[in-house]
Amino acid sequence: MPASLIAHEGRTAIYDLLGSGDEKRIDAMLGLYQTLFPQYRHYVPRMKRRVQFGNEHREGHVVHYWLVEVDGKPAGLRTFRYVRHRHCGLAHALAVDPQFREEEAGGRRISMFVVYECLAQVIRDALDCGDAPTLGMVNEVEPTRLMEHYQRNGLIQFPVKYMEPIFPPEAPGRTRAEELDLVKFSPMHLGFLKNPDLKIESYTREMIADFASAFLVDHYGLPEDHPKVIEILNSIET
Repeated sequence: MPASLIAHEGRTAIYDLLGSGDEKRIDAMLGLYQTLFPQYRHYVPRMKRRVQFGNEHREGHVVHYWLVEVDGKPAGLRTFRYVRHRHCGLAHALAVDPQFREEEAGGRRISMFVVYECLAQVIRDALDCGDAPTLGMVNEVEPTRLMEHYQRNGLIQFPVKYMEPIFPPEAPGRTRAEELDLVKFSPMHLGFLKNPDLKIESYTREMIADFASAFLVDHYGLPEDHPKVIEILNSIET
């Protein structure tokens, strides 16, 4: 079954791959991931398994793997999810092949076009699930110059000393506890693109903690009492 066409603007098209069986596009997306994220290529076996299932395979999460094409050629990728009980989206990987980075769609550079399409998708996800409106999209961002670029394009930066958990390559027989002991943490910025239909004027400590926990606890699966989770939440400044 071909992947679902999510958006089409000029020369640019976005396809949602999960559960599609569209092997050509799946291979193209995973190939881009390995090339553009060499430090995370050990995640590819997990991604290959996940892409075989539909968007709502994991209860309470609506997951998306997108391939971006320009004139039918693989140009970029985006992985993200909507976390129902947190009322927010989580932006994971975003990358555009260097030869397409100057490309524009919808009056924006292709990367920001995808960012805003991603926000629109999690807003639709909440509606489709019958949930309260999505508050917005939470983003792990590095380096600082990328955070500054995002801020010029509508994102805000939360005042928290956030760290991304980086899991080790898979190993047969390793327990979850052993895996958690091997997790490394890398400093990141935590950015947010709000739902434009909501009048959010300020962000409380509790809101920021909820957004950080959506990543750390709900996505990465760290225990709520993990020392790094506690450290990150205690670093929030409001």
